[in-house]
Amino acid sequence: MSSIDRPSADRAVVNKVLWRIMPFIGLLYFISFVDRIAISFAAPHGMMKDLEMSATLFGLASGIFFAGYILFEVPSNVAMQKFGARIWLTRIIVTWGIIQALMAFVPSSGWLIGARFLLGVAEAGFAPGVLVYLMYWIPKSRRVWAFSLFLLVPFATNAVAGPVMSWLVSGSTQLIPGLAGWRTMILITGIAAIAAGIAAWFILLDSPAKATWLSTQERTALLAAIAREEDVPTDTSHSVGAALKNPKVLLLSLAMFALPFSAYSLTFFLPSIVAGFKAQYGIVFSAAAQSGLTAIPWICAIVGALVLSRVADRTGRPGKVTLIGASIGALGAIGAAFVDNPYALIAMLSVTAFGLSSIAPTIFAIVPKVVAGVAAAAATALINSLGGIGGFVGPYLTGFVTDLTGNQDVVYFLMAGLLLMAGVIALRMDDNYRRTASASRAEEQADPQKV
Repeated sequence: MSSIDRPSADRAVVNKVLWRIMPFIGLLYFISFVDRIAISFAAPHGMMKDLEMSATLFGLASGIFFAGYILFEVPSNVAMQKFGARIWLTRIIVTWGIIQALMAFVPSSGWLIGARFLLGVAEAGFAPGVLVYLMYWIPKSRRVWAFSLFLLVPFATNAVAGPVMSWLVSGSTQLIPGLAGWRTMILITGIAAIAAGIAAWFILLDSPAKATWLSTQERTALLAAIAREEDVPTDTSHSVGAALKNPKVLLLSLAMFALPFSAYSLTFFLPSIVAGFKAQYGIVFSAAAQSGLTAIPWICAIVGALVLSRVADRTGRPGKVTLIGASIGALGAIGAAFVDNPYALIAMLSVTAFGLSSIAPTIFAIVPKVVAGVAAAAATALINSLGGIGGFVGPYLTGFVTDLTGNQDVVYFLMAGLLLMAGVIALRMDDNYRRTASASRAEEQADPQKV
C-alpha cells in the first residue's frame, strides 16, 4: 500500500468503526443524560410543589449529582482498565438505571437530594470511560470528530428532551394509578437505562482486535493507524499517581470546569427561565412554543460541535479552536446579561451554547499529548471529575442567585469569564506541546543516532 493510498484506506475503516459503534454509544449517553436532567422537566410539572422545594433546593438537588460523580470518577476509570469496557460500562449503566427508577418514589426533597448523590456515584466513570474507549478504536486524526459525535449527545438530548419529557409527564399521568406523572416519567427513564445496560453486555467489545465484523486486513490497518498517529506525551510516566499530580492535567481540569458550570446552569434552569417569560415579559407561550424555545440553544450547540470539531481535526490545533469557541460563548453570555427581550435572550444563549460546545472534545484531544497509557485514563477521569465540580457549582449558584435577585445576570458574567479562561489554558497547553514536539524532532534530525 502506498503512502498516498494508506490514509484513504484508514479513513474507510474508521468510518466503518464510527458507523458501527457510535450509534449505540450515543444511545447510552442519551439515556444517561436524560436521567441526569429528568428532574429539570419534573420541576415545573409538579415535583417542586409536591416536594416543597425552593429554587435553591432544586439547584442543590441538580448539582449534588456531581459530588458523587467526582468522588468516584477516577477509581471507576481505573477499574475499567482492569475489568474491561464491556464489564465495567455494563455495571455503570445498570446501576444508575436502578437508582433512577427508585428515585421515582422519593417522599421528600431530602430523599431526592440523597438519591441524586447516589446517581452520581453510580454513573461515575461513564463519559470519560467512553472517551478512553474511543481512543482504543479511533486514530488521532479523527479523534476530535469522534469525541464531538459523542459529546454533542447532551446538546441533542437538550434539544429533543423538552417535547419528549413533557409528553412523558403528561401522557403517563394515569399509566400507574396513584403515581404522579413526573414520578412515572423518572421511573420510565430508569427502566430504559437498565435495558440499555443489559444490551451493552452483548454489543460492546473491549478492543478492535476482538471485532469480528472487521476483516483481518481492516483490523490490521486500524491498529496500525492508531499506533502510527499516537502522540508521544510530554510526561512519559504511565503511573496513575503521576497523572493525578501532573500540573498540566490539573490545568486542563480547571479549563474543563467552565463547560459543566455553563452547560448545566442552562440545562437545569432553561425550562424554568422559558416558563417564566409570561411573568417577566407578559408574553404567553404555548407548551409547544416553550419546548421549541428551550431547544434552540442546544440545536446551535450541535452545529457548533460539528463545525468546530471539523476545524480542530483539519488544522490539528485543538487548543486554538477551544479559544475561538470559548470566545464566541463568552460574547453570548455577556449579551444575555444585557438583553431585555425573550427572543434576544434565547438568541444570546444560543450563541453561548454554540461556543461552549467546542470545549470538551478539544480539551480531551490534548490529554494524550500530556500523559499516556493507564495514566491517560486516570487523567481523562480526573479532568472530567474535577471539571464536573462546575456541574455542582453552576446549578446551585444559579438557583441561589435566582432566589436572591430574580434573574441570572451574575451567572452569565461568570460563564463568560470561565469560558475565556478555558480557551486560554487549552491554547497554551497545546502550543507548549507543539513547541516541545518540534524541538524533539529538530534534535532527532540533528543527531539521528540518539535514542
